Amino acid sequence: MGFRHGSYGEDVPPLLDLVERAEPELRGADQLRWATLLGEESNNLRAALEWATNNDLRTALLLVAGLSTFWWMHGLRAEAARAARGVLDALGPTIPHGLGEEYLLAVLHAAGSAQPAEVERAQNATGRLFDRPVTVLLWSFVLGPFQPARLVTDVLAANERGGDAWGRAAVQLCRGYPSLAEGDPAGSERALQNALARFRLIGDRWGSALALDALADLAANSGRTELAVDLLGQALAIAGELGTDERAALVLCRRGDLRLGLGDPAAARADYTRALELGLKAGLPETSAAARIGLARAARYAGDLSSAREYALAALPDCDTDWAGADLAKAEALAELAKAEGVSATTSGGPRRISGGWLESG
Repeated sequence: MGFRHGSYGEDVPPLLDLVERAEPELRGADQLRWATLLGEESNNLRAALEWATNNDLRTALLLVAGLSTFWWMHGLRAEAARAARGVLDALGPTIPHGLGEEYLLAVLHAAGSAQPAEVERAQNATGRLFDRPVTVLLWSFVLGPFQPARLVTDVLAANERGGDAWGRAAVQLCRGYPSLAEGDPAGSERALQNALARFRLIGDRWGSALALDALADLAANSGRTELAVDLLGQALAIAGELGTDERAALVLCRRGDLRLGLGDPAAARADYTRALELGLKAGLPETSAAARIGLARAARYAGDLSSAREYALAALPDCDTDWAGADLAKAEALAELAKAEGVSATTSGGPRRISGGWLESG
């Protein structure tokens, strides 16, 4: 579109129009075409967001809200958080009239840095029925685990009654999600299967992948490891269709862990190797570290202690990165086990006492 960043912002309205036309299409069978169109305008959209944050906060908030599905579908949560944080800082305590839900979405994107007052303002400015179907999903994932169970139930019920087909599928996904399922694995699995069927019916790959991921977790936690591997394989195929390398790498690491547990280090090594390639290609140190930790485990399992030590040492510099989840716990555990043995090495953070002796314990 030839966006002339820093001039008059005349290209911002057409970009906003594109975002608003694309948003519902991203939740249906034609989502790949519309995602490609938005991807081709990524640089222009970033420039438009920056211009609007400095010149037109209503438009900036609408862009943040309209890009929510695109960002989360493609694993661009860091980009979403930066953009949302900039808009929230510029807004201060003021919510533009009629944009309460858009403000809530900005807070959900910036949840890691959101202030309690921002969260409270966002919740007070919206009801329990959302206008944008993606809001119920993000609200449930980001805030749901910290809300009273009754409130979560009421929000999901309201959006199931009032939502569109995608929104109703998202409600079933949220009902079945492990962190929101209130300790009912059977009920959770039924809800997730329902969500998967609904997402597939409307042709949405992203929602299907989320349901498959959650079903894989349930299967793994209940000892059905081979089923979990199969489900992750289906999720991986969807990640390939969507072109989400970061998501694919994380799925590969999870599948590698399961395959290692099944006693197949060769298959696990193949998954970790591909995950490392994707992590390096996308410039994701956390993902690369997780893949190297997996490769160290697979090599140790196969009796190749030299390679295991090499992969573990290569992973350590990235284990200081502030990243959440189970992979961080694994990284820290490996780092501490290694350091306890007392072999020295130098990382980006300076000298560190590490070791390979733990590799021999199996």
